[in-house]
Amino acid sequence: MKRNKLFAMALVVAMIPVMTACLQNNAPASGGSELSAEAQPGTSAASAVVGADGAPAITSTDKIDMIWSHNSPESSAGHKIALKFKNELESRSNGNITVTIYANGELGSVPENDQALREGSIQIGSGTSGGLIDKRLSYFDAPNLVSSNEQALAMIGRGTDLFQYTARIYNDMGLQVLSLVPGGFRETSSNKEIRSFDDLKGLKIRTLENPTAVAYWQSWGCNPTPVAFNDLYLALKQGFVEAQENAYNTIFSAKLYERQKYIVNTHHVIMWSGIYMNKAFYDSLPDDYRALLDWVCVNVMDAYAYERNIADNEEALRAMKDAGLEVIDLTEEDYARMREAAAPAYQMIRNDVGDEAMNIFEAAAAAAGG
Repeated sequence: MKRNKLFAMALVVAMIPVMTACLQNNAPASGGSELSAEAQPGTSAASAVVGADGAPAITSTDKIDMIWSHNSPESSAGHKIALKFKNELESRSNGNITVTIYANGELGSVPENDQALREGSIQIGSGTSGGLIDKRLSYFDAPNLVSSNEQALAMIGRGTDLFQYTARIYNDMGLQVLSLVPGGFRETSSNKEIRSFDDLKGLKIRTLENPTAVAYWQSWGCNPTPVAFNDLYLALKQGFVEAQENAYNTIFSAKLYERQKYIVNTHHVIMWSGIYMNKAFYDSLPDDYRALLDWVCVNVMDAYAYERNIADNEEALRAMKDAGLEVIDLTEEDYARMREAAAPAYQMIRNDVGDEAMNIFEAAAAAAGG
């Protein structure tokens, strides 16, 4: 209940300028436009009839099928989010809009799905954000900026400079951000006992194939080794690495915990749960369909994705505790030392994204209490 209240408060504050602009989510980050919904470029609310619950009513009769492809299993939070989106759009459009979901990478790998989304052969995709998507998004890889999901939510709420700046980058990539909320932290699982920052020294850890991730683990005295995710279970089993880092639900669903003794709450990087649409397809939709899509994402999907990801991670953590893993919490002093030691990684990110982006990102974290 406390988390729901925190989400509601943060969402209301963050959505005020967005609701005023009638759900426009890709306005320029600078200037704080005061245009009405009717005048905002790209907005669709002006032509839609408002339904009894505030949702735009559908007046068009076009039949639209959207393909959503993702690489998560059907038991995952990501798939449940896709199903929620499908149910909301299909039921509210009287069946005029249908959403076909392909899970488990059925249509291709993560890079292949990303390319298909940009090209428009699939219309909707989902997943986290960061430098592996585009170097301009590397600020999302910065470690130890905030220590809670609530702080992360305050950073990225609709109407914030960070959300709007990020939406502009995705627009440049040919994508429309439909929803972007925190999805939990990357944490560390290990066979080495880690009870303080100093204990990280010498840790043989599998990292993402991402120069920023390698840089911050090295700055903490570790020996990071990029390993493809599909090879990670075997790498842990054979002792090629003794630790790895992922969100709780990934550690559990991929059964990585079977090869580990400890879950160490390093809280080092926030995972971002995003829903993205091919922008040309988004712009081609009838005005009332686009208005409904925006309304569903702002009023339903943001909160659902945020809560579903947190619940999924909590369930995974409980299951790993029940399986016998010990959960270790670090201290605030440890987190501060991790942030300080990671200065080289921060400079690397600033070099990749530029001063404007990094200043916006760090200001958002500071305002959120990070």
